[in-house]
Formats: sequence, C-alpha cells, structure tokens
Amino acid sequence: MSYFAEPRMTLWAVVPVFLAIAFIWHARQRVRTLLALGKPETVSRMLPPGLDDRRKWAAVFSLLGLFLWVVALAGPLLGSKLVEIKQRGLDVFIAVDCSLSMQAEDLKPSRMAQAKLLLGQLIDRLAGDRLGIIAFAGQAYVECPLTIDTNAAQQVLDSLDVGTVPIPGTVIGDAIRTALKGLKAGEGGSRVLILLTDGEDHHSDPEGAAKEAARAGMKIYAIGIGGTQGEPIPVFDEQGHRTGYKRDKKGEVVLSKVDEKMLLEITQSTGGQYFRATQTGEEAEQIAQALDALKHGDQKARQFNRFENRYQWPLAAGLLCLLIALGIPEGGWKQG
Repeated sequence: MSYFAEPRMTLWAVVPVFLAIAFIWHARQRVRTLLALGKPETVSRMLPPGLDDRRKWAAVFSLLGLFLWVVALAGPLLGSKLVEIKQRGLDVFIAVDCSLSMQAEDLKPSRMAQAKLLLGQLIDRLAGDRLGIIAFAGQAYVECPLTIDTNAAQQVLDSLDVGTVPIPGTVIGDAIRTALKGLKAGEGGSRVLILLTDGEDHHSDPEGAAKEAARAGMKIYAIGIGGTQGEPIPVFDEQGHRTGYKRDKKGEVVLSKVDEKMLLEITQSTGGQYFRATQTGEEAEQIAQALDALKHGDQKARQFNRFENRYQWPLAAGLLCLLIALGIPEGGWKQG
C-alpha cells in the first residue's frame, strides 16, 4: 500500500537535496574567499551583523518549502472516509500485455502507453464493479486482486510498464487461466476478462484457455494493440536511449504485428467481442457499453474506507516557508 497518491513524484525530492548540497558547498567557498581577504575579525566587521545566520535561515526555509511542495505533488494519503459504492454485478479482470513487443511505436508514443491510456479509461467507466488487473509477458501475475476501490487499481496502473513481468514472452493462455482462478472469488455476478495485447502467442494455447473460460461462463473482450503490417521493436539502454531494434538469431529485424485471427477466435468462443485499438481510444467506451448490457439484478451497496489525498496541507506549508524565506532581509555592506 502506497502512502502517496502519486508515489513517483517523490523522486523530485532529489531537487531540494541537490540544492542543499550546492548551498553548503557555496557557503564554504565563500568563507574561504573571505578569509583570503584578511583576518576573520576584520572581515566580520565589514559585514552586517548576523548576515550569515540570515542567509542560512533563508536557505533552510526555501529548501523546506520546495520539499513540502514535492510532498504535495506526491499527494500524501492521510486519514480516510467511509465511501459507499453500489456494486453492479460485474467481476472484471483486465489483463495487460507487458512484453517487449509492446514498445513498438505503430501507436504513438508506444503500444504500452496506449494500453495504459485505455486501461485508465476502463477503470473510470467500471466504477461500481469489482475490478482486478493482471500483468503478463512470459508469465501472468495478478497485480491487483478484485476490488471496488478504483484508487487502488489506478495506483497499480501507474506502476505497469514493459518489463513489469521480467520473464520474456507472451502467454495469453496463462493470462486467461489466471483470470479464471481469480474470478472463482466472485459472488455470482457476470464474469469478464478484458485483454489488452498485441496478440502474439505461440506457446500457451490461448484457444484452449478460451474454451475453459466459456465453460466457466467467463466472457472475453480483447483490444488488439498495434497494427497488422508489422512494426520493429525498439530496444533501449538503462538510461532510456534507443540502441536499435530487436533482431532474431539471423540478425534480421523482428517485426511485431497483431494476431487478429487468434483474438477474434478466443473472444467469439466466449461470447465476447474483439476491438482494434485506435489513437483516440474510442474502443474503451465501446467495451464499457457492451459490459453495461451484461449488468442485471439489483445493485448491492458496499462501503469501504478511501484514503484522503491531503496535498493542500504541505502545499500551504511550503508556500508559508517560501514567504518567510523571502521576508528575511539580507542587509548590505557597512558604510565607512
């Protein structure tokens, strides 16, 4: 459980730390320079009384203000309130392909970025249903168990990326079977799996897994991420710089394309639907409308504690610190 709504923003804390180090270094250099001008007693009489102390306090309040603003950006989750959500009868797992081929750029800026955009839209539209997230590449893992807490699902979404699952490959069949196991915890509502993938799978028998899903009453909806013409897969170093494209054992550039035939087969065998991803993301709304048709029966009211984002507190405290820093007079040189 993260203590921040946007935990990645805490990385900006290096800025005030870096500035603090720079201030300390500069202060020491200034002392050396002043000592070179004469005796400490003589130099101190040339400067306004308490100048160094005022500079230090101004720096302290400035750095503290910047640090508090970083905390505000991260969104500290403090306290909670009881929230009531009406559960509408759907148990939905969304399986996101995190394999290397999702770095292909036939959808801008990349297939993975488009998949995360679609997942975010689906999370918003499925509020009130139980939602879980599966990440898969060479293996499939439940990253977020079924929950009606969309904040928790959104935090998992933020952490997903190519490489989230370190084992290479694309096992759509295993993703389907993982969803089946997770949906056994359902309470009798309609059960759905939404696949976001480029559909290249040659090892995990996705067609056989889809037949298992059909027998269990689970519908599969799929969004094919990418094109059908073939797209090279960029390779990046640890610093995020492109170093070339993925190549096979013969040294030829590997082209990745959506296996629409397979995705159509597994969705149709379960009574679901297949959609091709577009740059506008309209397919998320189409799937949401299809799922609305599955909802039936009375809605169940559920209550849970939702943590409150208290960004206002550090934001106000940081502003106060910066105003104090600006209000500390530095003074000037003595006249004489």
